[in-house]
Amino acid sequence: MNLPQLDLPRHKTVLPSSGQEIIMRPYLVKEEKILLLALESQDPEQIALAIRGLIESCIETEFDIEKLAGFDIEKLFLELRSISVGEKIALNAKCQHCEELNEVSLNIKDVTMTDYNPDDRIRKLTDSVGVTMNYPNAEALAKLDPEKMDSIEGIMDLVVACVANIFDDDNVYPAKKDNEEDIKQFVEGLTTEQFKSIAGFFGTMPMLAYDLEFECTHCSKANKIELRGLQSFFS
Repeated sequence: MNLPQLDLPRHKTVLPSSGQEIIMRPYLVKEEKILLLALESQDPEQIALAIRGLIESCIETEFDIEKLAGFDIEKLFLELRSISVGEKIALNAKCQHCEELNEVSLNIKDVTMTDYNPDDRIRKLTDSVGVTMNYPNAEALAKLDPEKMDSIEGIMDLVVACVANIFDDDNVYPAKKDNEEDIKQFVEGLTTEQFKSIAGFFGTMPMLAYDLEFECTHCSKANKIELRGLQSFFS
């Protein structure tokens, strides 16, 4: 039986990192089911895979998802959520005073992205030597062990994965898969202050941000909670 096919609306957005215009469609019920199952699992890897799958299915503009920065993916997903399910997000927020949970909601359109400054990617180590960094993409984030990210080893892995090139006054040395060991040795040979300068790059990464304000329904006290990063909007 040839049932009628529904026309889906198209929406435009812009990638924060490049300014590229993107055309997307809402995700479908069958796609949403995969996302909901991943969210219920609370497994970061499953959630990341589900979000990646949605983006690849719903974005109609030609692009390489491997080259998208993590904050590009966050913005694309939140906008997909908005056009597919609605602009309101319901959250369970814990009161900062009595610690009771409160049902609150926010409008996705009020969620902002912190500032993006391309110059933050360049880290000078000496007067003549520096490093250009890449923001973590989906591939780099998928390879990271979350349990190691509070350790120097985990931060080291992240730094090595995100080095775009090393440069001096005369040459630029691109980071590639076949010279990853050389990059690692270079990073391990830095002083503590030089390594802190590179690691500090990740603190400049743009992220989704929203200041959630509500009055607790249990103790009637005012709350203001900073929501930062995609995971904060699905608690």
